[in-house]
Amino acid sequence: MKKKQLSFVILTIVALGVLTIVSCKKDESKPKPTPDFTYEINDKTVTFTNSSTNATSYEWDFDDGTTSEEVNPVHEYAAYGDYDVRLTAIGEGGQETKRVTISVVKEWPAITIDGDFSDWDAVESFYGGYGDASGTLVEAKVTSEASLSKLYIYVKGQMDADFPVVQIMINADGDTATGWRGIYSGYASDGAEYQFEYGVDWEWCATYAYGADVDQGWPWEDEITADEENGDITETSGVVGGTEIEFVIETSLMKNPVVANEIGIYFWAQPEDWSETSGALPPINAEPLEHVKMFSFQ
Repeated sequence: MKKKQLSFVILTIVALGVLTIVSCKKDESKPKPTPDFTYEINDKTVTFTNSSTNATSYEWDFDDGTTSEEVNPVHEYAAYGDYDVRLTAIGEGGQETKRVTISVVKEWPAITIDGDFSDWDAVESFYGGYGDASGTLVEAKVTSEASLSKLYIYVKGQMDADFPVVQIMINADGDTATGWRGIYSGYASDGAEYQFEYGVDWEWCATYAYGADVDQGWPWEDEITADEENGDITETSGVVGGTEIEFVIETSLMKNPVVANEIGIYFWAQPEDWSETSGALPPINAEPLEHVKMFSFQ
């Protein structure tokens, strides 16, 4: 009787061992998953298309602190930049990970300085819609290009012999507590480090940098660029029809301080006698008072 019991136990152990070996062989024979994907980028939104094989579930890591277990996720990044996206495909044969670096970059509209303003149609208004509160200035648009070394600017308003000077003020460090703070009552002109003057009739440009040790009434230092004749406005269409102008400012020549990722820009026009402003974007004393907008290179 004992021999029969012992034989049964031995047979049971052998059978379990065989089953274990067979089971292991079956697991090892299952194909490993192969992760793969393609993607399409639209501004900061990325649409991922999963083409993995031999997988039943997925784990995405978008390299911005967020993840997903969707098969084909659509992900919106908060900022432009390069991201190492990881897809882990999981199946019966194990798991494998694929990493791809994607570049989420801003697509800038192509602007040509030629007096034909139709290419600005793709650019949203930076300032506009204020009506009479803006005075002689009606609208302004701002954009850049891939190398981020240029500011393309479009201004619309009355620009003729009676109102011959267009001025552009730039807060280049993003700090409203530094730089020029304006001389006109009620004007939201906080923290300008640069001033660009364009003479409509004379087609001259002047470029100034803020000097902290000079009076706030005229705190500007002349000749901050190697091109003293043209300043930093390197291309201009001139005024077309007395109402529209486009030009380029070289941001690479703004050296005091280094240009921030976001800069504040505002505009005003002056009459022939250089008295107070005849137009401003944002408006002076608009109700409610508008503040200087920030332009983002990102």
